[in-house]
Amino acid sequence: MIEKERIEAIKQGVDLVGLISSRGVKLKKNGKGLHGHCPFHDDQKTPSLSVTPGKNLWQCFGCGKGGDVIELVQLLDQVDFKTAVRTLESYQSAASPKPSPTKKAVKKDLDPARREEPDPAKPLTAAHIKLLARVIDFYHAAFCEDPRGGEYLASRGITDKQTFADHKIGLANGTLLNVLPNEGEIMRQLQELGILNARGNEHFYNCVTFPLYDLAGNPAGIYGRRIAGEGANHLYLPGEREGLFNRQAAKANQIIHLTESVLDSLTLINAGIKNTIPCYGTNGLTGEHLQLLGTEKRVVYLCFDGDESGRTGAAKVKARLEEEQITVYPVTLPENHDLNSFFLLTADQKGAYEELLLTASGQPAKKAPPEKITATPDGFCYRKERRHYEVKAIDKSGPKLKATVKGISSEGGGKRFHVDTVDFYSARSRAFLTRGLADLFGEEEKQISRDLEKLLELAEGFTPPPAPDAEPVKAITAQEQTEALGFLKNPELLTEIITDLETVGYTGEEMNKLLCYLAAISRKLDDPLSVMIQSRSAAGKSCLQDAILALMPAEDYIKYTRLTDQALFYKDGSLAHKILAIEELDGMNGAMYSIRTMQSSKKITVAYTGKDPATGEMRTGENTVEGPLMVFITTTQAEIDGETASRFMFISIDESREMTEKILAKQRQTHTLQGMLHKLKGADIIRKHQNANRLLKPVKVLNPYAELLTFSSKSLRVRRDQSKYLNLIQTIAYLFQYQRQTHSVAYAGEALEYINVTLADIAHANTIADEVLGRSLDELSPPSRKLLGLIRTMCEERAEEGERENCFSRREIRDYSGWSDFQVKTHIRQLEELEYLYSLTGRKGKEYVYELATASGGEDGKSFLVGLVELGQLREKAAELGISDDDLEG
Repeated sequence: MIEKERIEAIKQGVDLVGLISSRGVKLKKNGKGLHGHCPFHDDQKTPSLSVTPGKNLWQCFGCGKGGDVIELVQLLDQVDFKTAVRTLESYQSAASPKPSPTKKAVKKDLDPARREEPDPAKPLTAAHIKLLARVIDFYHAAFCEDPRGGEYLASRGITDKQTFADHKIGLANGTLLNVLPNEGEIMRQLQELGILNARGNEHFYNCVTFPLYDLAGNPAGIYGRRIAGEGANHLYLPGEREGLFNRQAAKANQIIHLTESVLDSLTLINAGIKNTIPCYGTNGLTGEHLQLLGTEKRVVYLCFDGDESGRTGAAKVKARLEEEQITVYPVTLPENHDLNSFFLLTADQKGAYEELLLTASGQPAKKAPPEKITATPDGFCYRKERRHYEVKAIDKSGPKLKATVKGISSEGGGKRFHVDTVDFYSARSRAFLTRGLADLFGEEEKQISRDLEKLLELAEGFTPPPAPDAEPVKAITAQEQTEALGFLKNPELLTEIITDLETVGYTGEEMNKLLCYLAAISRKLDDPLSVMIQSRSAAGKSCLQDAILALMPAEDYIKYTRLTDQALFYKDGSLAHKILAIEELDGMNGAMYSIRTMQSSKKITVAYTGKDPATGEMRTGENTVEGPLMVFITTTQAEIDGETASRFMFISIDESREMTEKILAKQRQTHTLQGMLHKLKGADIIRKHQNANRLLKPVKVLNPYAELLTFSSKSLRVRRDQSKYLNLIQTIAYLFQYQRQTHSVAYAGEALEYINVTLADIAHANTIADEVLGRSLDELSPPSRKLLGLIRTMCEERAEEGERENCFSRREIRDYSGWSDFQVKTHIRQLEELEYLYSLTGRKGKEYVYELATASGGEDGKSFLVGLVELGQLREKAAELGISDDDLEG
């Protein structure tokens, strides 16, 4: 036995660089370490021996050998451990001590102009880590702006934008040099890191980059995959491989898929298999991998390439992992395929890969039982082996998915069946049906449960036949679904909505466009928002309404020019989760009562008397139309009754001269080549939004910050306005559902799924609410408030010229504002009634003269803010209670 202290003294005391050099191996600096030609295999083309002086360790990325000074001597001299120790002790004692520094040498160290570069083998400093993080962020921003990186990954079948954001995938396109100084500390540190080479060029130029992090979560390295130009296809920072990709997978999963490359792991992540970590080639298993995977009992599926190199490397890695008591299952890929190419060439990617996993772990491969699906006018038939199901009367209204399911068995020569109505979204309802069908078919309930899962999927995808006068709903293709999901997974989704509406032809009005779009989305929730656009004639109210409706699926909205009093009571079919668009409030007559009832009660019911067709006798019946629905109305009316107004969010169109100039420029542009291209692009945008709407799933939205929010309490009307504000927050969170973690809670034997509101959702809602809800608290309608502002400006200008200050006629208002006589009469009446103006003279045949009353505030809208809590204060309040987005989404 050799004492542990003696061994450690040799490992730390013997100069590894000097020892290797003494054996004839030349070493050169390479980033944070040294490299040279490996003495253990044919290594004449590219040096693959890496030496880290700071750790006194060596590693060959060609043959896979590595270790400390003792292992080096064992391999070089072909001796056992004890002999290697004695050899090194002799070498250590023979080594001459380093001389004391001379005065000249000391002077050289102190002279900045002659100071040598820092030792690249030293561990990263805090400054290096911070700088590396900035480079990673810069490359990720370049990836988001330059499409080449995304196009390359898309060519490899990797398209999930959320994955790109989660892992900060980047692109080194040369723009980093444009923002760097030509000299100084930053340049020196970037060269020390290896981001820049000795000539000042980017090491990863023309590479998609993948950040690597150490076990503590600090940036430790970068892997680059070249997409253009000449040079090695795989690049790392110079020196020893440090850091891991997707290290967080090991924290949440006991089963890990260990791949040969970063791109292979990214392929699995893109397919929904998140518990994967890559090596760095066949010889790229590092100490950090072992430390991460060996922290607890682990099962590893080893997914290396299906070639000789991959199989040899997998055998070495398997042996090393098993030394750490890790269970390893090597996955055999087809000959000459890596994981990425296997997924690209496989139709059922996930299913085929799962079959490989079963084979690797020694389990029998699953054989897909024969099944047959047949569409019917009101549902579908599904046959699996000897079990036959008929599903009809599928109702997908609201958060439920109801249907009539008939199980048919022909066993024993006769035909037996079990039929029941089921809510597929109810675990209790499915369990009750499962028991009846299990008795019918004589099968275990587990098998019937799997059948019902398939029926649920088919029912979710069922599209009812269109009405004779309705256009059929076009099926979403795989490419269209990818485009729609890319939109729904975009962190800047709200900005994309505004940009898309600009492209399809509606310019300006950003906040109005965003609110109307969100209100249209809210139709899918239990408490939809309703919007009324209140502006003068020809301002563009209908254009905004039409632009929003164009982005919604045609089956989800109904638009009327006029609505009679009882029209909604006898509406065929449900109005649940639809948009009811009315072109002008004047055309609604008494129908507003039924709309208000629908908004409050979520349904309307009418009793009627009619003749029974069977008996001929008179009887009383009733007709119910289900809601809820989103109501979208435009109007030129200045005064809206309070009962109606309190149920809507009000917006007005920008009627300024500047906006008119923008609209005219947009109209002219439509006649140009650019306008034609925008029109073609607009069709793609409309299709994307319609498909995205169809992909939004029914899910509950909970607001963990709700009790910390504030709202104005100055009037009774705010009791409804706060509900609009809370529903606006809920709608924003619902729209971001594909970017949120789904949670579940058990209640009454059912698993209720929900997503959480985040602080970002509240921030977006506050921006909208400050402008829109604040304006709705104004006692004046938006056009009347605008007219008052014009009158006030006119009076101020006249006062500066020495004319009458506050007295004016309607004609003078028309001449100054450009408004029509009808518009001035309409809105000046409200200003008189609310005592903003006084009528001095005027009767039939005489000119009306008015005087401006004293200003009462609100001209700039500030007095009508709704008292919302500032986001920073909300964050502090939440922190005191232990609430944060990270905890809620973690």
